[in-house]
Amino acid sequence: MIDVKTKINSFFIFNSSFGPREGDELKRILFYHPSQTSPDAQKMQVGLCEAVVKFMSTFSSEPCEALQTQTKRYIFYQPEKGYWMVLVVRIPYTTKALAAIGETQGDVIDPSIMHDLLLSAYKMFKMFRGPFKNFSTDDVYTVCEHFFNPFIVSKSLTNDISDVIQGINYLPLDKNSFFKVLCFIDLLEVNYPHFKCISFIYNEQLIWNGLSTNDMLTLYQYLVQTLLPKQVEKEIQGGAVTAAQRHGRFIQPAEGIKSSEDLEKLVQVHLMREDDTEIKQYYLIIYRTMSATVSFTVDVDVELEFEMFRSLDAFIGPQLSAIASTISEQCTLHALQTAQLAVSEHKFVYFNRLNLAFKTSPPINKLHPSTSITPEVLTIISGIHSDTKSLGNYGEIIIKTPDEYWITGKSSNEREFYVIIQEKNANLKEIADEVRRICEAQMKGIFFYPM
Repeated sequence: MIDVKTKINSFFIFNSSFGPREGDELKRILFYHPSQTSPDAQKMQVGLCEAVVKFMSTFSSEPCEALQTQTKRYIFYQPEKGYWMVLVVRIPYTTKALAAIGETQGDVIDPSIMHDLLLSAYKMFKMFRGPFKNFSTDDVYTVCEHFFNPFIVSKSLTNDISDVIQGINYLPLDKNSFFKVLCFIDLLEVNYPHFKCISFIYNEQLIWNGLSTNDMLTLYQYLVQTLLPKQVEKEIQGGAVTAAQRHGRFIQPAEGIKSSEDLEKLVQVHLMREDDTEIKQYYLIIYRTMSATVSFTVDVDVELEFEMFRSLDAFIGPQLSAIASTISEQCTLHALQTAQLAVSEHKFVYFNRLNLAFKTSPPINKLHPSTSITPEVLTIISGIHSDTKSLGNYGEIIIKTPDEYWITGKSSNEREFYVIIQEKNANLKEIADEVRRICEAQMKGIFFYPM
């Protein structure tokens, strides 16, 4: 036998109560990917999961989380009572004979990455469609097909640090630039009280957040992973910066807002703003000028008029363009200053559980993943990150792998800092000193290193 590369084998959603009688098994399946799978194969796969879930419920009140066979791994997630989402991947395997002579098993996707993909899928669905329970049995199949089919096709499972630790990349600004952003938001909300600013993003970095932390992560992932890459591609194909790109345009709806008919295309989302105590339904409007992207919400009860958006466009365009130019100059200056500093060959990862701030060295995004970190190292970091009790509120752990990687994990007041060093002849004191140096150089004023 030869190794089988890891890939998504299937992804499906089922509710056993939708087809309780024999012969109605297909009614239980709300969505199944790939769609070309035969009905019998779908029923067999879902039936196995139903049996496992029921069997495990006799031993524990906690829902079933995972099942692994020789060639497949199943990850279960129950977002709502009765509704199950299951992700199945094919995993590498070898015979005992091959293992005995040192045959490797290749990349194995960490289970936490699979679970986070299911969690992200549901959060995205809930934000743009609402919970499963809101749909009738007649509508839920069509809704799931329209949403999850493009979602799962666009996703890939990779051993990447940004999938192991999902966070938000913030853009630090000087006081004057940040003050300009705040003044712009305040002035906009005073002049247009129906429009509430919920996010201000420059390139892929967040500057302002007006949502609950969890909702902001979901919206941020939608913007930087789905919407903005398409916009950047359009802008690159367009060549020179057009007047619309320089002065601003609505990019949600996709074709802009050029007439009253376009208002009917506005997307509705379920969000919790910072000043709310419960999830409410809003219209989502997204405006972009050069590299600056601003998202707004409008309550669905507000009667929308085209003149409101034409006036908003005239108000936002010039001001946002000026702010984007200021931020661009500061980013250029910061990049030059950073380039003059000694660049460490060692990798570090910083994560703040309070605001989901995420930072790596070198900076990464979804277009340029951090492939330089090995799967074994990622698995170790994932284990430390998932087990919140391992480091406690203030703690430190140093692990050395057989291939000479040193992984240091530190925790301080809900903040985590990981350093990956590959050094064959280093000792524990040298590693500790190097980690301290990197922490003081890169995280000064952010990560409080206990003395």
